[in-house]
Amino acid sequence: MRKYKRSFREERLEEIQRIIREKASVMVSDLAKQFHISESTVRLDLAKLEAENLITRTHGGAVINKRLSHLDAPEYETIRERSKILTKEKDAIGKLTASLIQDGDTILIDGGSTTPFVIKYIKEKNNLTIITNSMLIAQETMYNPKINLFLLGGLMFSKHGVTVGSITCEEIKSFYPNKTIIGIDGVSAERGLMSADPSVPAVVTVKIEMIKISDQLIVVCDHTKFNKICPMSVSPISRVDIIVTDKDAPQSAIKSITQKGTKVLVAE
Repeated sequence: MRKYKRSFREERLEEIQRIIREKASVMVSDLAKQFHISESTVRLDLAKLEAENLITRTHGGAVINKRLSHLDAPEYETIRERSKILTKEKDAIGKLTASLIQDGDTILIDGGSTTPFVIKYIKEKNNLTIITNSMLIAQETMYNPKINLFLLGGLMFSKHGVTVGSITCEEIKSFYPNKTIIGIDGVSAERGLMSADPSVPAVVTVKIEMIKISDQLIVVCDHTKFNKICPMSVSPISRVDIIVTDKDAPQSAIKSITQKGTKVLVAE
């Protein structure tokens, strides 16, 4: 965590707002240590930001204003562009998730910018069956003799590098995976799993069908996805068995999710 010297309040308020937007949620105690100020001063700062409708205060901290959380997000980039963001975090998540996979597993895995990092670490496992709608994952596994690959058909959505549509959904129903691994745009204890791109509901439909047939559902997501409110619902948090994330995930969000019965694994 970066340390800051005492600064003018205006500068501090801007920096606090940036931190909350980046991390989705913060604790008063953490901000006090980070800025070398008292917790009462932090509370006054948060009260001012809340009065301006920029954040929402919580017990012991604050979260980004739900109405604004997705408004300043960048335009939905291509999958290759998104794969270049937070690569160290995604690599750590991929490695930890791969440790949950055993020889002989049948894995249903969707597209996204984090799931390909899981594939990177399962290449030495034996007798795996992988079912996917992701072209990136198919390209990474198609020549591996230890992997039986099923590429789901359907309409190719090039921006995400995945197949979608009724054909994809029908083909999903033909399989019985013992593990399902999906990425997600937003997650919270209250709203569950969420998707950020309302212009392509077919992507959400595929995720929902994958979740329906999953035996063990594993969600991979970096810390920026926690408490990020997105416009489309995918699944309640109770349906998720395990979330694998990185060390910067907000502790308050992790606690709320684990209290719902979902296990959260943090990749160091």
